[in-house]
Amino acid sequence: MFVDLVGSTALSSRLDPEEMRSILHAYQNAVIGEIARVGGHLAKLMGDGVLAYFGWPRADEDDPERAVHAGLTIVQAVRRLSTPLGEPLAARVGIATGLVIVGDLIGEGAAREEAIVGETPNLAARLQEAASAEAVVIAPGTRRLLGDAFDLRDLGPVLLKGFDQPVNSFEVLRPRPAESRFEARHPDRSLPMMGRDQELALVLERWRQSVAGEGQAVLVVGEAGIGKSRLVQALLDETAEDSHIVLRYQCSPQYTGTPLWPVVQQLSFAAGFAPEDNDEQKRQKTEALLRRGTDNVSEAAPLIAALLGIQIGSTYPPQELSSQQRRTHTQAALIQQLIGLERRHPVLIVIEDVHWIDPTTLELFSQVLDRIANARVLMLLTSRPDNQPNLGGHPHVTRLTLNRLGRGPTEAIVSHLSGSQNLPPAVFKEIAGRTDGVPLFIEELTKAVLEAGMTAPGTVPVSLYASLLARLDRVPGVREVAQVAACIGREFPYSLLAAVSPVPETDLQSALDRLTAAELIFQRGTPPETHYAFKHALVRDAAHESLLKSRRQQLHANIARALEEHFPETRDMEPELLARHYTEAGLAEQAVEYWRQAGEQALARSAMAEAVTHLTEGLVVLQAFDLGKERQRHELRLQLALGQASIAGKGFAAPETGRAYARAHELCLELGNVPELFPVLYGQSVFYFQRGALREAHGIASDLLRAGREQANVAAQMIGHRMIGSTLCQYGRFAESRDAFEAALALYDPERDRGSGLVYAIDSRVMCLSWLSQLYLILGDLEQAVAYSRRVPAHVDELEHPGTAAVALAWGCIFNQLLRDSHNAAAQAQGAITLGTEQGFPLYRAAGSVIHGWAQAKVGRSTEGLAEMKQGLAAYRATGAECGRPTFSACWPISVGKQIVRRKALASWTRL
Repeated sequence: MFVDLVGSTALSSRLDPEEMRSILHAYQNAVIGEIARVGGHLAKLMGDGVLAYFGWPRADEDDPERAVHAGLTIVQAVRRLSTPLGEPLAARVGIATGLVIVGDLIGEGAAREEAIVGETPNLAARLQEAASAEAVVIAPGTRRLLGDAFDLRDLGPVLLKGFDQPVNSFEVLRPRPAESRFEARHPDRSLPMMGRDQELALVLERWRQSVAGEGQAVLVVGEAGIGKSRLVQALLDETAEDSHIVLRYQCSPQYTGTPLWPVVQQLSFAAGFAPEDNDEQKRQKTEALLRRGTDNVSEAAPLIAALLGIQIGSTYPPQELSSQQRRTHTQAALIQQLIGLERRHPVLIVIEDVHWIDPTTLELFSQVLDRIANARVLMLLTSRPDNQPNLGGHPHVTRLTLNRLGRGPTEAIVSHLSGSQNLPPAVFKEIAGRTDGVPLFIEELTKAVLEAGMTAPGTVPVSLYASLLARLDRVPGVREVAQVAACIGREFPYSLLAAVSPVPETDLQSALDRLTAAELIFQRGTPPETHYAFKHALVRDAAHESLLKSRRQQLHANIARALEEHFPETRDMEPELLARHYTEAGLAEQAVEYWRQAGEQALARSAMAEAVTHLTEGLVVLQAFDLGKERQRHELRLQLALGQASIAGKGFAAPETGRAYARAHELCLELGNVPELFPVLYGQSVFYFQRGALREAHGIASDLLRAGREQANVAAQMIGHRMIGSTLCQYGRFAESRDAFEAALALYDPERDRGSGLVYAIDSRVMCLSWLSQLYLILGDLEQAVAYSRRVPAHVDELEHPGTAAVALAWGCIFNQLLRDSHNAAAQAQGAITLGTEQGFPLYRAAGSVIHGWAQAKVGRSTEGLAEMKQGLAAYRATGAECGRPTFSACWPISVGKQIVRRKALASWTRL
C-alpha cells in the first residue's frame, strides 16, 4: 500500500518550513497509526509518501481486506486534518498484491526501514499517482482476492509510468460481504473422503477384477488438492480387511532425475532399514524381503543390494554384467519379485504423483503393465493434468478424472471438521462460496476459522497461500523450523534438519511436535531416526517462499555443506540433490560441478534422459558465472558430456548433438590447447558424417588426426584414422578406407582405450572391426569379412557399454542382410531393436527395424515386413541421419532377385 498527501508541493510553497513540518508530522502520525492498528507494517517514509505492506513479518488470512480497510480509514483520518489556513487535507492510496523480496534493515532506531524488491511496490505507487484525491485504488490482483468484500468502481485500463501496457484498476467505495475462489491443495489423510462415491465404486470394481485374475490399472488425474490422495486412502480403507499386499511408491519433485528413486525408497522402507544398520544387516533384511516373492534369492539379492547401495562383499559370486545387462536384470528381478508376491496374494500397487516420476521408474512400471493382464494386480497411479505419464495406451488402463465437489459434500467436510463447534450459517455459506468445491480449500479455510476462533465471514482467509502462512504463525515458535525444513525438501530427515537448524535440539523437537499436531507435517519413526514430510508440496512451497531470499540462500548452502560433510552416501549417490541446493543457494560454481557429476553419473548408468536434464540444469546455472577462463572450462565439460548424452539419446546427427559439439569446439578454441579438443573434434566429425556432409566430416577428421600427431596423442590418432576411414568409404575409396581402419585398429590399446566408449560414444576396436567386415565384403574378400565380423561379439562382451553393444548389433544385422542371411539378420536386428528401446537409442532401434522388416519379407511376410521397413526408415531419418539411408533403401526391391539386390546394396555405399 502506498499513501501520498495530495498537493504537498503547492502547500510547501505557501507555508513556512516549520508549518509544513507540523502538517507532515500530523499526517504521518495518522497514517502510521492506522497501519499499525490493522496489523500492517511500515516499510518506508518518503517525504509525504508512506509505503506499508501486509503479510510480513506475520501473515494473516485477510491481509488484502486489512489493507483496503486501512486505506479507507486513512483517507477519512487525513480529511479531518487541516492546514494553518483552515484548508482540509486529502490523501490518496494505491494498493497492489504480489510477492516481494524484503531485504535487510536500513537505518537505525525508529528510522529503520526495509528494502523491498519487486514490481508490486512500484505498481502501488503508480496507482496512487493516478488516483484522485481521497480515493483508494487497487490493482487487479487485489481485486481478485477481495471478491465481493467491497463495493468497487471499475476504472478500466489506466496508463501508468513504467508499465508497457495499461493496467486495469478499481476504486474502492465501501465495505460489503466478500467472496473469493482458491486454487486446489492436497487435503490431509485424516479426513474421510466425501463426495467421491462413484469414483470409489469404479476403483473398487477394478480391484475386484484384479483379485479375480484380470490385472487392471487406474490413472487418477486431477489438479492439486482435488482429492487424489484422499481417493487412494479410501481404497486402502475399503480393502483393509482383504488378504492382499500393498506396495506404495511416492514420486518426488526433488528426484525427477534420479533413476528408480521411488523404488529404492519403497524397498528400503519395506525392508525396515534403520540408520544404524551396517551393510551386513541391510543385506539380511533385503534377503528376507526378497524371500516373500522371489524363489532364487541368490540371483536377485546382489542386484537389489547394488540398487540400494549395499556392499555385499564375497557373500555372492561376482556378477560379470555390463551396465546395460545389470540394468535389465535389475528390472527383471523387481518384476519377478512383484509377480512372486502376486502368486501368494493379490497385490495393490500405489504410485503417487507420477507427474514427478523419473524416466527409468516409468519404464519399469510400463513393463509391469505389460505383465499384469492376467495377474492379480491393481496398479493405482495419481497425476496432475500436466506432465501425465505416457502409459503406452494399455487396454487395461482406466483413466479417472476427478472433478470438484458440490454443495452437499462441501458442507459435510465443514461439519466434520467443526465437530461440536457450531459455526454460524453465514460462515458455512462463505466457505462454500469461496472454495468452489475444491476439498483442500474447504478444509484449509475451515481449519483456519476454527483455530483463530473466527466467526465473522469477513475474517475467513481469502488466499490459500496466506492461509497456510497464517496457520504457521498461529502455532507458536514453529515458523522458522518449518522454513528450514522446507529448504531441505518436501520430505526431510530429522538428522539433517538438526544439523542445519539454528534452533536448539529441545526446541526443535518441540516445534516438530507442534507442527505434527497442527497437521502441517506427517511423522514416520521415532527420534532421532524420524523422517517427516509436509502434508502437501504446496505447504512446503509456502513456507519456503516466505523466507527472505538471502536467508533462503544461506540455508540451502548450509544444507549442501551438511550433506557433503555428514552424509557422504547421499553426496556420492545423489549429486543432483547437492546440485539443487547449491543452485538455490546461488553458489553457481559448486552447483555446476555437482550438476556435471550428476550428468556423468547418469551417463555411466545409461540413464540418458536424466543425464540431459542434469547437464542442461548445469548450463542454466552457469549463466550466473562471470565471464572468464574458469566459466569456459566448466561449460566445455558440460557441453562435451551433453554431446555424449545426445549421441546416445538423440542420435549422431541430431541437432542437439551438433549444437553441443559446435559450442564445445568454440570453447576449445577460446581456451587454447585443452585435452577435450580430441573428443570434441570427433563429435563434430561424426555429426557431419551421419548427416551426409562428407566434406566437413573428412576435414574435421583430418584436423583430429593432425592434432593427435602434433601432440603425440595415440588415442586421438586412432580416432582420426577411424573417422577418415568412415568418410573415405562413403566416397567409394574402399581400399583407402580399409587401410585407415587397419591403421586405427593397430593403434588400439586394450588397457588405454577400454573406456573409449564413454568418451567417443562407441568402443573403437568394435567399430573398426565392424567397418572392416563390411569393407572386405565390398572388396570381394568374403573370408576376411566373416573373420572380422566374428571377432566383434567377444570384444563387446568384454566391455560394459550399452552404446557399443547396440552399434555392434546394428552393424551385425546389416552385414548379415548383405550376406542374404535372413535368420541371423533378424536375430541381430531384434537385438538392436530391444536394446535400442531399453536404452533409448533411436538410431540403432531404427536401423534394426529396417533390417528386421527385410528379414520378415524375405521369409514371406511381405506386408508386415514392408510396413516395418517404412516405419524404421522414417524413424532413422527423424534422427537427422542420412549416411546409410541408401543402404536401407536398397533393401526394398526384394523380389527382383538376389544378385540385383545385393549389387544395389553394395553400390549404395558409394552414393549419398
